[in-house]
Amino acid sequence: MNHKKILIVGGGIAGPALAIKLIEQGAHVNIIEARTQAEMNEGLFFGISPNGMNILSGLIDISGIYEEYVPGSLRFYNAKGRQIAELDVSSQKSMYGIAGIQVKRSVISNLLQKKLADLGVPVEYNCKLQSIGNSRAKIEVETNKGQFTDYDLLIGADGIHSLCRRLVFPDAPEPVYTKMLSTGAIVKIPDWDEASEAIEMTFGKQAFFGFSTTNKGNVWWFNNYDWEQEPDHKALNDPYMKQNIKKDLLEIHKADHHKIKEIITASQDLFAYPIYDMPALEKWHTEKICLIGDAAHAISPHTGQGASLALEDSVILAKCLAKYKNPELAFSRFQQLRYDRVAKIIAQARKVGKSKSRPNPVAVFFRDIMVKHFISMEQKKMHWIYEYNANNLEV
Repeated sequence: MNHKKILIVGGGIAGPALAIKLIEQGAHVNIIEARTQAEMNEGLFFGISPNGMNILSGLIDISGIYEEYVPGSLRFYNAKGRQIAELDVSSQKSMYGIAGIQVKRSVISNLLQKKLADLGVPVEYNCKLQSIGNSRAKIEVETNKGQFTDYDLLIGADGIHSLCRRLVFPDAPEPVYTKMLSTGAIVKIPDWDEASEAIEMTFGKQAFFGFSTTNKGNVWWFNNYDWEQEPDHKALNDPYMKQNIKKDLLEIHKADHHKIKEIITASQDLFAYPIYDMPALEKWHTEKICLIGDAAHAISPHTGQGASLALEDSVILAKCLAKYKNPELAFSRFQQLRYDRVAKIIAQARKVGKSKSRPNPVAVFFRDIMVKHFISMEQKKMHWIYEYNANNLEV
């Protein structure tokens, strides 16, 4: 590789995945991450679909992620608990070579961190970016832990609220709050007799609720509901605020079937975060700096594609950097290969998000009748996403 010394800002999924690929190509890579190592394991769980799993399986040993997992089948219910549709994904492995999975964030984070350590990739945690200097020859950055100097390239993989993006593209649009809050928890419920067969999604009278039982008997749940005022992130972590959110959830779901209330009541600690939408960026790169993952094209969680798109980015950018001697040409080709696919998936996620908003009674009646047909159509629409394998892409 001609681009020997590369600094990656962000140690979530996209950054470490890219680092692993670049190390394989002979580059020297460093990662800086604003969060502490302990904070890297915070959060709940997320989905990785076949297009992401095909990449992840080539980066780390994925056998450990199946110790506690949720099957990928989806069942849909109305507020009364009547099943109105089912999405069978049992054929994913035969169709795409690997099945999608729901997995704890901490599991993936720990496996990626272990791989980086095995490869000797330095990761500086609690290292907050402050400024970026870009001379004609090299890149240097200022952080709360001092300077990182003499880098050939810089990759911004620091998420939807990317400081790297703000510094490099100060006129770029900011994430837009969608007036929707996502909450969830992992909880052990005594005498819980639900089998680990599928993710159960409920269109409640006032909000959308999903839960599943893992093969270890733990209940993983999440909820999306309207929250008009954009909340402060620190305030959402306050125990008093969490208790108020819990009371709010019980009130919102009081008319829905009993499983939901039982799950919320048993949750001693819950996680909450605002859902954002990211306006499209016209350009993801400069001559020596490139954004990837949520920093470049954040997507709402409604289609479960955030992690998978980040993994796709890592493989394709590494391929472009290996092929093109001129880094700006490599970055340009990377964006060209990614832009249309990402935009189409983001549009699909926005459409799904709108379906989770509070419906009127007439809409509920027709939804319950027609949803199984819509689900079948959506499954077919997801095929082009899942069948995509970035490992096989020619750049």
